Formats: sequence, C-alpha cells, structure tokens
Amino acid sequence: MSNKEQSQSQPQPAFAGYYPMYQAPQNGEIDLFDLIAQLWKKKHWIIGCMLATTILAAVYAFTAKEQWTATAVVDVPSFDTMDNYYQGFRLLEGNVDKPTSLEEVADKLFKQFISQAGSYNELSKFIGQSEYYKMLVEGKSESEKAKLLNEVVDKVKILKDKDELIFTISFPASTPNESKKLLEDYIKVVNGNVSSAQYAQLASQITNRKTSIQNQMNALMQIAEDKRQEEIKNIKMALAIANKSNIQKPELNGLTKLDTNSLFLLGKDALNAMSESIKDQPLTLTDHYYSLQGQYINLERFDVDGDSAQAFSYLKGPIEPVNRDKPLRALMLIVGLVFGLIVGLGAATINIAIQNNVNKKKYS
Repeated sequence: MSNKEQSQSQPQPAFAGYYPMYQAPQNGEIDLFDLIAQLWKKKHWIIGCMLATTILAAVYAFTAKEQWTATAVVDVPSFDTMDNYYQGFRLLEGNVDKPTSLEEVADKLFKQFISQAGSYNELSKFIGQSEYYKMLVEGKSESEKAKLLNEVVDKVKILKDKDELIFTISFPASTPNESKKLLEDYIKVVNGNVSSAQYAQLASQITNRKTSIQNQMNALMQIAEDKRQEEIKNIKMALAIANKSNIQKPELNGLTKLDTNSLFLLGKDALNAMSESIKDQPLTLTDHYYSLQGQYINLERFDVDGDSAQAFSYLKGPIEPVNRDKPLRALMLIVGLVFGLIVGLGAATINIAIQNNVNKKKYS
C-alpha cells in the first residue's frame, strides 16, 4: 500500500475548538436546504400561482349568486290573540265536568300551524306564486323550473327546540330584504289559512249546535204541550161526569185521593174554572229546557271574529339577516391563496427534480 493510500485510509484528526464540516448528501438523499434555496429562486412561479388562484377565487366569490337567510322563532299563541276562539270553543263544550283548558286549545292551534307550515304542498304553492320565484325561473324550461322549485323548498327549514314547543323557521333568498319579506309573507299566509279554517269550523259547529239545541227545546215544548192537552182532556171528561152527576160543589173528604178518576169530585164550578185557565197559562217546562235556552242565547249572541286571530306568537320576529350564508368571500380568498401556494410549490418542486435528474445524467 502506498503512502498516499495509507493517508487516505487513516482517519483525519479532530482539532479542539472546531465543529465538523457539513457533509454533502449521499445518493438518494434530499438536501432540504438546497431545495429551499432552489424554491426561493422559483418564487416567481409560486407567487404567480398564488395570484392566479386567488384572482379566480375572488372572481367567483364576488360574482357567485348570494344567499341570505331570515329566521323567526315562534311559540304557542297568547290568550289575547285567541280569546274569541276559546270563548266559542267553551260555548260549544257547554257545562262539562272537565272543560278544555286554554293551554290545550293553544297547543292544538299551534300544532296545526306548524304542520301546515312544514307541508310541502303549502310551501311549494306559496313559493311558486311568489314574485321571487317567478324572477328566478324567467326564461327556464319546465323541468328546470320544477328542479329549482324543489331546491328552494328544500332550503326552507323548520326546526324544533329540543326542550320546549318552540320552533325556528328559516327562509333563504338572494337578498336580505327578500328573505325577510318571504318569511313574513309565508308565516302570514299559513296563519291566515289555519285561522280561517279553524274559525270557519267553529262557526259551522256553532250553527250545528244551535240547530241541535233548538230541536231539543222544540221537543221539550212539544212534550209540555202534550201534557197540557192531556190535562185539558182529563178536565173535560171530569166536567162531563160532574154534569151528569149534578155535582156543583166539591165533594171531597180527607180520605179521598184526587186523581184523573176522581177529578169530577171537584164539582162543576171548579172544573169550569180549571178548563178556562189551563188554556191561557204558559207551558210548564223543565229545568233542562231553560238550561238549553241559556246555551242557545249565548251561542246566538256570540260573534265569531277571526280577523285578529293568530295560531302562533313571535318570540323573535323576522328581521333582515346581517350575515351572508354564501359565498363566504374571505374564506374563499384564503382557500384560493393556500391552494395557489400548494400548486406553486408542487410545480416548482417537480421542475427542480426534473432539472436535477437531467443534470445528473449529463455529468455522469
């Protein structure tokens, strides 16, 4: 072995106070610092990609169709908005041992309101007739109109609070004012439909109830009249017997039991007086008749007034939304910027790898 080879094989001494020198990467290893330096040289590529994707994101963010959603929170109706309905409801019930409470009637109205508000038929009918929808579908085919109608309907949400009978109704549109108007109009339409249906039903039930009571009263009056005619018949028969028996004055004693068979013992004078007076005296009616009469008078005087009726009450009325649902412009710009950075770094890294491979083959 030559001296040159021995000197190369022997380890080099380390000098005190000095650090080892940086060793160049072996084959197959990545020099991170060199990669960063080369990426820095291609910073114009990376910045260009970032600018391009950010500009594209900005164009979309500022030209895409906007969506704003107005919300309202509703609860069961208050007493003052359903006072007339509850009074009519109680009049129909009459005198019962356990009358329906105000809370039960309010819950009934509110459940019908929510049921109709969430009805696809009701919602699609309202949206299909709105100016907002007519503007959206202008110039579109029938299939496109039907698809767009389903999309708008699906975006309307009615969500129940998990602990209470409280619902949040959300209605989207392309502008804050339009979403608020649509929500207000829809709630108004649903409330009007429910109130109209319930008050129409109430008025019909009151009419039917009055007819039923009148029929019962007429039947009781007929029974009372039949009883009077029976009494008149009995008096006439007794008077005929008294005339034949020539009984002028009462011939009664303490042991005589007075009934239809012994009525003639009262004598002609008394029987003539009874015959005249019974024709003019009013009918003898039962307490049940007068109870029915009182119910009929109350129903007759009751005025069904559904103009101010509400099947719900607002906990939070519709207001114009202040935050846009989409597009989220700031987020889209950030995503565009990050995406451009990733694309730029990837493209630059691939270009560097290709150049290094070409150089390696060139000098090998």
